[in-house]
Order: sequence, then structure tokens, then C-alpha cells
Amino acid sequence: MTARWVGRLPAEVTSFVGRRRALGQVRRLLSAGRLVTLTGPGGVGKTRLARRVAAEVRRAFPDGVWLVELAELREGDLLAYEVAAMFGLKDASADPAASLADYLRDKNLLLLLDNCEHLIQPVVALVNELLTSAPALRVLTTSRQVLGSEGEHLFEVPPLSLPEADPLGRLGPGRPTSEAVDLFLDRAAAVVPELPEGPEFQRSVSDLCLRLDGIPLAIELAAARMRAYPVEEILARVEHALDVLTTGPRSAPARHRALKATIGWSFGLCSPEEQLMWARLSVFAGGFDLNAAEGVCTDARLPRTQVFDLLASLVDKSILHRESGSARFSLLETVREYGREHLVALGEEKEFLLRHAQHFAALADRGRSDYFSEREIRWFQEVGLNHANIRLAMQFFLSEGGEPRIALRIAASLRMYWSKPSVIMEGYQWLRKALDSSPEPSEERADALWACAYLEVLLTDVERAARTMGECRALAGKLALHRVEAALTLCPILADFVLGDVAAALGHAKEAVACGRKVDDPTVTGEALFFAAAMAFASGDSGAERLADEALTFLEAEHSQLWRANALWINGVVRCRADDRDAATAHFLDAIGLFRQLGHDVGLALALDGLAWVAARSGELSRAARLLGAADPIWRTGPRRMMPFEFSEFAVKGKVEAIVRAGISEAAFEAAVQDGSTRPLDDVLGEVTGRPRHGSEPRGAAREDPPTALSPRERKVADLLAKGSSNQDIATELVLSRRTVESHVQHILTKLGFHSRTQVASWVSRMESADRPRA
Repeated sequence: MTARWVGRLPAEVTSFVGRRRALGQVRRLLSAGRLVTLTGPGGVGKTRLARRVAAEVRRAFPDGVWLVELAELREGDLLAYEVAAMFGLKDASADPAASLADYLRDKNLLLLLDNCEHLIQPVVALVNELLTSAPALRVLTTSRQVLGSEGEHLFEVPPLSLPEADPLGRLGPGRPTSEAVDLFLDRAAAVVPELPEGPEFQRSVSDLCLRLDGIPLAIELAAARMRAYPVEEILARVEHALDVLTTGPRSAPARHRALKATIGWSFGLCSPEEQLMWARLSVFAGGFDLNAAEGVCTDARLPRTQVFDLLASLVDKSILHRESGSARFSLLETVREYGREHLVALGEEKEFLLRHAQHFAALADRGRSDYFSEREIRWFQEVGLNHANIRLAMQFFLSEGGEPRIALRIAASLRMYWSKPSVIMEGYQWLRKALDSSPEPSEERADALWACAYLEVLLTDVERAARTMGECRALAGKLALHRVEAALTLCPILADFVLGDVAAALGHAKEAVACGRKVDDPTVTGEALFFAAAMAFASGDSGAERLADEALTFLEAEHSQLWRANALWINGVVRCRADDRDAATAHFLDAIGLFRQLGHDVGLALALDGLAWVAARSGELSRAARLLGAADPIWRTGPRRMMPFEFSEFAVKGKVEAIVRAGISEAAFEAAVQDGSTRPLDDVLGEVTGRPRHGSEPRGAAREDPPTALSPRERKVADLLAKGSSNQDIATELVLSRRTVESHVQHILTKLGFHSRTQVASWVSRMESADRPRA
């Protein structure tokens, strides 16, 4: 005879889709702790996940799994009565919590309390009393806000997984599968006898799920609309999702019959200050940090001093999501739309859109001081994190803001950010839009014209770049903008190379160096010095090594981070051609360290191509092909014809391929390239830099050489390396030539079996710790 299952847990009416990983994680939390809370915004699937977990673990609880639904309970004083009644305890005890605790004292069961967010304090008080009295009891709760109870284990329920897209948001070919898509198709099949099967239908479903952030409730409401509308029409209208998705199953609670009602439930649980903060935060896109929230959202009604606590409170209520491992916050799109509606109702939308746009215009404008300085890395990182916010600011100033000159200034300030393959076309389009919207002569227009010409030559559109340069030159002359005239001399260097005249490019680079020095602009001078070294290398000029060394020395002195990384790279290829492979490797690895911090993907691709050349010259032919493959996805994130790619193809990649193809079969070459291109980039970079992954030691890092492994001079150099000193700084400190320091650095790396300065710094730290007397 089959044992009768004990408890109260409604059977599932519809199929449960996905969530395999989440199910396992919650089960593990339940085995480790006695109180587990599933948190997340309305409609994300907390209740469904909790019920499925409860169903899966019920065999572990001889006294059953018991569900108490609290959504309709408004009075916290009635909570213990409600739970007691569910167990059939009908007595009118003056202390129902004590009676309940006594009943559960010897029970081994799971209590599931669903929708606790509006009864936080009563729930915490009751749960604490029950857990104290009943040692075998376990409690699983769902809440849009953490309970804050002692011993509480938290699990933030994520949206369903979404179809994968490339960095530009484009979905790949074939049927994009994901939990969100599977749920939509499952629910749509229940209302439509035969679903379309073509690629356009699949693409529309995927786009719809992306638009709805993978929120199960939103997806189910959208799927229900398939009864009346094709998915393409639902997708077209989903921009107004909160107004369109208004109906749901009549058997569902009233608050689940509309997405707006679901989110409104959370809104009603917020204090007036929290509601106002939520509304104002809706002007952000793609996330924000505390500084941005304070800068945009505060005024007399919402003082800056309240923001810190309000953000924390909104996180606890699952309105905001704090991004893992960072101090950034984000709103799900549907939650953001609800806040925007409230902002409009308050009559504050235009004001806070303007404040948002001004805040991120100021971030872009910081590039005029932070670019080409020791603050450069942080600035590039902030720009990258706030790409979506900067995009909104540009849109605002080009439309309702009516300030196209500010848009010009933003776009021009981001010239080097736009130079990455993944965003170059977007940056170019913003520059063109801003230029079209502000045709009047101005310094902002001159800056934007020169930035636009620079991107055009990077995109190898030399003819258009020539026209843009001509217009820029005329305007700069008319306004006596000598700085812009000097900067413009960088563009012909790249244009000459694209046209195949490398000797002319070298000549123009030397002229640009002179122009930069004439107007005392270190930015122009430093960039021109790098280009002079690169063109000397490409043309086989005997002065390439001297120019590369001069560029690195200058850029280190100016504390430029991006162009110092570029100079490290050109020094690497110069030394690789001279067959000084150890020095070349050291330069490439130092460059990778900087490029990673800067988020500069094209630099990473160039450095990987450089390391492939070192591997090829060392006879490691398969490794060389894998490194070429690792760089290839970066090149493919943007237009194939880009000047940096053309340069590497001409000066580096072509040489690597020739060496490798001559030594291994075509099939082996293609297989190795494919292997490299499919590996995660972080794995590749971790391997080549010797950075530990998942707690493992990199090759060459386990050697614990004593300090005597280095000469006294080398130990001094190592100590300075550990402090972050550049080669030039070390040369000045120790009164040595820069070339001598470079040689010492390479000897240190070789003796210790390391590949990067970071490893040297870690080794010095270990040695210092070992030398300290123990207490």
C-alpha cells in the first residue's frame, strides 16, 4: 500500500518550466538552514519555485509540507491564528503562537509561508518562536523583502534565463533556447492549437522574452494574448507592456491579473519616500551607483542624506537589484516603467530626465581631464558601466532637451571609448547625429568633426574621412583652434596606412609629434609617438626600436594608461621581430594587464596576436594558432575592416599564420584556431598571465625562491616593481638607464619563473611576510 502524503500543498495546474539550478540551490539551503527566504520582485516566480521545492523535498518531512498563503491577510495580530487554523487547531487560545509552538514541538515538517512582505514583523516574531520550540521544524518563506531574522538564509530568485545575444544585442541564427522562451512556448501552446515554427516567429518570441526581462508573470500574460494576436503584434505593443498586459486567469488572485497590479502591490508597501525614490530612479538605464542616485534624485523633498538608506530599503523590498560583487543597482524594466508612470503623474519627468542627462554629460566631460592621466582607468570603467545612461543622455539632448551642442560635447569626449570594435559604429552614429543637429560653427562642432574623422579612418572609410577632415580644418582655422588643428594631424597617419603608403604614414606621424609639441598638447604628442613607432615597425624602418622606446618613456612620464598599454604592445612586437622573445612576452603581458582594467578589447586582441607571434617563433605552433583564435571573437564584435585589425593582419597576424601553416596541417591549424575562439576569454587571459583561477596556482607561481635568488640590485628593482613603479620611475630612483632597468626586469621574471609584474609584486609581499618576526 502506498503511504498517504501528509500536509497541505496544492497540486500544480500548469507545467513547471526550467529553474533546475535554482531548485538545487534552494534545496541545499534548506538542508543547511532551518529558515530560508526566497526574495525577488513581484511576478519573478517566488511562489512557484517555493512550491516546487516543497514538493520535491516532502519525502524528507514525515509530518508533511504545509502551505499558508498570507497575501490576503492584512492584520499581523491574526497571523498565528491563520497558521494554527491551517493545522486544524480550532481552540480560542489567548496565545495562539504558544499553542502552535506546543503543537509543533515534536513535529518534523516544512512550513511554507507565502507572501510575507506586508507582515514582516509578525512573521519574524512567530517564526522565531516556532523554530525555538520545534527543533525538527524547517520554514520556507517567500517575500519581496528580507525578513531580517536571525539564522535566515536568503535566495534571490532570478528572472528566467534569456536567449543569448552578442555584445550588440543581436540574436544568433537558429532557435534561441532559454527558460523564458520555453515558458512562453509552453503557455502559448495551451491557448493556440498550432504555433508557427518559422525563424521569424522564434526570433519574435525571443525578442519578446528579452523585452519582458524573463519575468515569468509577464511572459505568461503575454503568452495568453496569443489567443487573439500574433506574437509579432504583441511584441510591437509591448513597449507599453503595463497597459497592454492587463488580463490573467480568473482563477488567479486579483493581484496577479495584471502586471501593473503585481508591481503596484510592491509600490503600496513602500513608504512615501521610497515611492518617490523609486519613481526618480526610473530615469536610469542599465544600472547606477550611489553617487549617481545622490546626484540625480535628491532635492529638498528627498535629501541626499536619505539616499543611502533608501537604496538599501528598496533592495530589501526587491524593487532594486544590487549587482553581484559591486555597488551598482538596477531595476527590472517592468519595475522601471511603473516608477516612470508615477514620475509622470507627479509632473517631475522632464526635470529628472534633465538632471540625469546633465549628470552623465558631466561624466563624459571628465574625459577632458581624466583621459591621458592616472585617473584614466577609473574614467573608462565608469563610462563602460554607464553606457546605457550615456546613450539616454545623448537622446535627451538631441530631442526634448534641445541642446545638441551638449550632445556634440559628450560624443567628442568619448572618442577613445568609441574606438573599440564593439561600440565604434554606435559612437560614429552618435557623432553624425549630433553634427547634423548642430550645424552652427562652434568649438564643440570642431571637436566632434575631428573625433568623427578619427573614427572614419579607424573604419577605413578614407574618402569620407578626407571630407570630414577638410571641414574640420576649415572650422578650426576660422575659430583659431590650434589644439584641434594639431589633433587633426593624427588622422592622415591612419589614412596613409589604410591606403598602403606606410612610408607616408611614418612621415605624417613625425609631423604630428612636432605639432603636438608646438601647441604643448601631450595627448597629441603621445598618440603621435605611438603611431610613429607603429609605422616605423610596419615599414621596416631601422628607427622602430628607438621610437618605440621613446613613446613608452614619454607615456609613462605622462601617466597615460591606454596609450602606455599601446606603447607596451608596440615595444613587444619590435622585440619579437628582434627575436627577444622574453622581453616581448613581458611587454605583451603588461599591456594585457592595463587593457583588461581599461576594458579595451581591441588592445587585448592586439596583445593576443602578439603573444601568438612569440609562440610561433618559439616553435609552439598549435598554441600560436589557439591564441589567434582567442583574439578572433574580439575582432568579430565590430566591423571586420578596422584599422587596428588591418595593422595586425599586415604586421603580425600574417607572419604568425605563415609560420604556423608551414609547420602543421591545415586541418590542425583550423582546429586549434577553433579551440581558441570557443574558450572563454577570461580563461585564456588567466592562462597567459599566470593568474590563479578557482583557487589554483598558475604555472610557474609555486616556486618559493628565497630572496638570495636575486642579486641585491635585482631585489631593489623587484621592490620598486611591487610598488607599481614604471621602468622609467625605477631608472630615475636607482640612477640607471631605462634599458638597464628593462634588462633587470626581464632577468627577475626569468629567475622567478614568472610572466608578469603582478606575480613579482605578490612574490615580494610573500617574502616580506616571511621576513617579519613572528609574535
